[in-house]
Amino acid sequence: MCGIIAYVGQKEATPILIDGLKRLEYRGYDSAGIAVMDKKKLVCQKKKGRIQALEDKISVDYPEGKSGIAHTRWATHGEPSDLNAHPHFDCQKKLMIVHNGIIENYQELKEKLLKKGHKFKTETDTEVLAHLIEDCQNGKLSLLESVRCALKQVEGTYGVAIMNESNPGEIVAAKNGSPLVIGVGDKEHFIASDVSALLPYTRRVVYPRDGEIIKITQDDFIVRSISDRTEKQRKLEKVEWDSEMVKKKGFDHFMLKEIFEQPQVIKNAIAGRVIPEEGLAHLGGLNYSDKELQKTKRVLFLACGTAYYAAMVGKYLIEELAGISVDVEFASEYRYKRMIIEKDTLVFVISQSGETADTLAVMQEIKRKGHKVLGVSNVVGSTIARETDGGVFIHAGPEIGVASTKAFMAQITVLVLLAVKLGRHKDMTLKQGQEIIKALLEIPNKIEAILEQSAKIKAVVKKYKDVKGFLYLGRKFGYPIALEGALKLKEISYVHAEAYACGEMKHGPLALIEPDFPSLFLAPKDSVYEKTISNIQEVKARKGKIIAVGNNGDKSLAKMVNDLIEIPKTIEPLEPLLTVVPLQLFAYHMAVLRQCDVDKPRNLAKSVTVE
Repeated sequence: MCGIIAYVGQKEATPILIDGLKRLEYRGYDSAGIAVMDKKKLVCQKKKGRIQALEDKISVDYPEGKSGIAHTRWATHGEPSDLNAHPHFDCQKKLMIVHNGIIENYQELKEKLLKKGHKFKTETDTEVLAHLIEDCQNGKLSLLESVRCALKQVEGTYGVAIMNESNPGEIVAAKNGSPLVIGVGDKEHFIASDVSALLPYTRRVVYPRDGEIIKITQDDFIVRSISDRTEKQRKLEKVEWDSEMVKKKGFDHFMLKEIFEQPQVIKNAIAGRVIPEEGLAHLGGLNYSDKELQKTKRVLFLACGTAYYAAMVGKYLIEELAGISVDVEFASEYRYKRMIIEKDTLVFVISQSGETADTLAVMQEIKRKGHKVLGVSNVVGSTIARETDGGVFIHAGPEIGVASTKAFMAQITVLVLLAVKLGRHKDMTLKQGQEIIKALLEIPNKIEAILEQSAKIKAVVKKYKDVKGFLYLGRKFGYPIALEGALKLKEISYVHAEAYACGEMKHGPLALIEPDFPSLFLAPKDSVYEKTISNIQEVKARKGKIIAVGNNGDKSLAKMVNDLIEIPKTIEPLEPLLTVVPLQLFAYHMAVLRQCDVDKPRNLAKSVTVE
């Protein structure tokens, strides 16, 4: 969470920093702050609330200077307030720091610093870092060496950027478990939590690694190891995204734009990866030979949140199409369990950002035990992309809305390809492979048809916008999509929603049914259709209102439910790619009608980089 942007160059820093914060606001929006080297003095302004509140404040007292740091916060230690907003400073207010992450031993460090006479103003762990650097510097060490000295005493995760009045033309940054990227321009350099903040200014970037410290000046940058000062040579890379990709392009919200981008997202995810006439999927980045894949006896998926539900879909896909046993575990829980990973197990971590803290931690623990780990991620240059032994990029492009939509779609698409690849190495026939690839290539047009019903879905939502809760229900491939649909409704509209496998209704949840507690069923005509219809009748008999997602022209379903949202027919394994779209639109319209902040839901942030 949290967003960092830093700049050193020949231009005025403040407009660049404010623009960068706006592009990073999806990472946290409890408060924001900026520090700029104005002549020979550091000027700091910070404000509780959104970036606009900070922008309004600095319009009165505008800091001018050619270097600065800025931050948008997702609160961990200390409530959202002007005081707890970043940047934080030392006793003399001559050194300022912005920080993403959590310093686990901050209380111990704070007690030591208090005994030395340091005075603290806030409740945050970040302020401890500012004083610790001041204590290390003591008029003797350079800023780079002072930061390095301080970080060697720190336990926890951090992405930091620091500047002081004694070194007006430089900014020091460091990374350990939180994302940072260096932007390389013409007579200017940047530090940011995400490349999206850099795209208007440069697409040339360098990705430092954990345990590294960076110094940027107008003319150059250096990267060194925190542990032993060794200078590191890091490759200059070009970002394929451009600034146009992170604009709304006429949509009211990023989330809606990203929902409507999904047909193209699927095309991008499968481009160059399918051979339709042979019913094959090609995923060269796995770094596994065909012989090794043939020996696969088990697949283990590790993920959090929406990525976890994509992994659940992957479980159904691989078990159905390849006949291989699949386990899905929460990354946040699995690292604390005894890890039982047998030989011939493929282990995948799934993360949109490639920086999810829990997922990174479990990946590193599994690798520490000698197992190979593969990744499914959206971000080239992310920690998961760099540290896994192979994997697949989903090519969804930048996703700005906090609630994931198109990344989820791309993750499922890639897992379809993985299931086909593994299946064709097992007993999937040529004809089966051809049918799946053919059906997958037809999915984008079918999603377009669903998107055309957005207004109809909104009309359905209007009937239910004042209810206090929903029950989402599905069977087989529909069950993880019900979970994802309920999560979306909770995330952005703040309406409570629970999801269950339909067969579990009679084991307890049926007690909740009453006229004011609607149920949303996923009921396409598939192998479990008749069973789902029976569950619908159980709810109907108890006078519960029913919304159903079913296939076009299903007249019998239409007669037994209050509202029917129609989707095209596809083969059963690909149904999740269609059934999820109405649920995304349902949640979106519910949030808009309830006047919620769709792209920035309360208490949440996009990239979960703390545990």
